[in-house]
Formats: sequence, C-alpha cells, structure tokens
Amino acid sequence: MLPSSLTVRPLALLLDAGDTMLFMDYEALSQALSSLSVPVSPERLERSMFVAKSAYQTVVREKAQHESGWFALVRSLLLEAGLARAQAEPLLVPLRKQHDDFYFWRKVPSELPEALRRAREAGIRLGVVSNSEGRLVSVLQRVGLASHMEVMIDSQLEGVSKPDPEIFARALFRMHLPSDRAVYAGDLPEIDLVGAAAAGMHGVLIDAFDHYRARPDLPRFASVAELVDALVRLPR
Repeated sequence: MLPSSLTVRPLALLLDAGDTMLFMDYEALSQALSSLSVPVSPERLERSMFVAKSAYQTVVREKAQHESGWFALVRSLLLEAGLARAQAEPLLVPLRKQHDDFYFWRKVPSELPEALRRAREAGIRLGVVSNSEGRLVSVLQRVGLASHMEVMIDSQLEGVSKPDPEIFARALFRMHLPSDRAVYAGDLPEIDLVGAAAAGMHGVLIDAFDHYRARPDLPRFASVAELVDALVRLPR
C-alpha cells in the first residue's frame, strides 16, 4: 500500500540499507561468533532480530546516535539468542571489528538489481540514506549496488543520524529535489517513517518479515521490488 499522499510518480526513491536493500548474513554472524568460541546457530540469531531492532529504535530515538544503537542492537540480539550478559558484553567490540571489515548486513535479494534498473528506466532517481558505520559506499560497491545510486548518505560520515530530518534534507539538497516529490523506504517505523515525515517526504515501510501486519495504518511492502512496481504504475 502506498501512502495516500502519493498520487503521482515520484522523482526519486531514497532507500535505507539494512533490512531494506541489504539483509543480515546470519551464517556469517554465526561463524564470527564461533570464531570467538561462542556457538550460536543462524536460525537462533534470526529469530532474535525483531526484538533487537526494537532495542535499536528505542536507543536511537532517545540519543539520536546510530553508534549507540548499533551496540544496543547487537547486545540485544545476543541476549535474546540466549547468551548471558556477562558472556555477550565482551563479544561486542570483536564483532564490530569483523563487521567493519564487511558489514554483516550484506545479502542482496536476487530481484533487487533488476528492480532498481526498472525504477531508473521509469525516470525514478535513486539514492541511499542510511544509519551506517562509515563504510556504506564501499559495501554497496562490493555487493554491486552503488552504480544505481546518485547519492549515498552515511550517518557516520555526516555526523547526523535518522530520525533527524537533517540527514534526509542533505540527500534532497544534493539531488536538487523537493521533499514532496521523493519517497523514502526503510524497515523501522520509528526511525525511517518518522524521520522521512519530518523531512516532508512520503515514507514507506519495507516489511520483509511481515513484522508489522497488525499495523494497517503503515504504508508497507514486502520488498523494494514490490514498491518499485507500485511506483512505476503511478501516473507521471
């Protein structure tokens, strides 16, 4: 479902990275934990992610700092997966070092590159606005998505994080776009939709795991590809 405010095809689609375009490689995270002598199955980690993301939203909305949120998310993920706090806490820095080498959020849905191509062919410009750790551009290059994007906004490099509308405003300024002709899509209602709305943009939730099925008020799609299909059907 698209936002009711969106009646014509947008000039641009700005996207979050994690759990919107790039998804957690639970096998890689499980292997990283095993290398630290803490075996946790990928399935157990995946089941724990929704609670961890809720912890992230709470911290970032209170502190407006992604860096604090990253550690809160990973800590919550490990605790929810069954580790004791005394066991989880020493793992955070070593995991962050491995993450910085190649983000654990790095799996690209098979249909995404073609969807991005369809959007561009339909005249929809593309960009990324992400709460990230300073290496967003290199990760997007490594997974083959950077070439689709006009701008790639990394909160660590910008010094401002979502949901602060300033980070969205910087992307709009660099693309010379009016806010009401741009759509922003991300996976966290209290970070992505709240921030996009504060910046005057149309916000859409990417709910790949159907976590928000009890929220019919939220404009949401299961994937970026489904969102693109809906956008290109709008009149110009």
